[in-house]
Amino acid sequence: MHLFKKIYLRFFVKSGFEYANYLKKNGFLHSQGENCFISKSANIPDPYLTSIGDNVWITSGCQLLCHDASVIMINLIRNDHLDRVAPVIIKDNCFLGNNVIVLPGTTIGSNTIVGAGSVVTKDLPENSVYAGTPARHICSLENYISKMKSDSKKYPWYDLLKQHEKHVYDPKLEEKLKVERVKYYFRDAE
Repeated sequence: MHLFKKIYLRFFVKSGFEYANYLKKNGFLHSQGENCFISKSANIPDPYLTSIGDNVWITSGCQLLCHDASVIMINLIRNDHLDRVAPVIIKDNCFLGNNVIVLPGTTIGSNTIVGAGSVVTKDLPENSVYAGTPARHICSLENYISKMKSDSKKYPWYDLLKQHEKHVYDPKLEEKLKVERVKYYFRDAE
């Protein structure tokens, strides 16, 4: 990568949204949908074999691996010519929590959440929540959303969240939320 690009990415691209837009503009991935978030700390060593849909979140430390480099060692010790590569395909509206590892040849179906630290070793169906090593089915996306709605309504800051049509991130609102969250979670410590 040219020095200018490295400097630009390091100092001028601040968010995962900006980074995803930069990657899309430069045709980095095989294909990339709209409204994506890709952390600058995500590792995508074979972008030409990586395809992501619309509204995909790839958070900090995620690794999308389209190759099995162990074949290099085998080729060296056996004087062989093995290869193990396969695409990683992530469909629309998926969220990969921090440090998720996706192994070669896997497809993550639309509307799927993969919990932090999970290892995806096989295709994951749509409308699901998966977590663990290897990633296992936790619940349907609808059940997860129902639980999140129920939990969210119990928080004293729920009315603050409702001030916006969609709660993603608002710096002004975030400061108020921080104050309320600290009061709620550390009320006994004060």
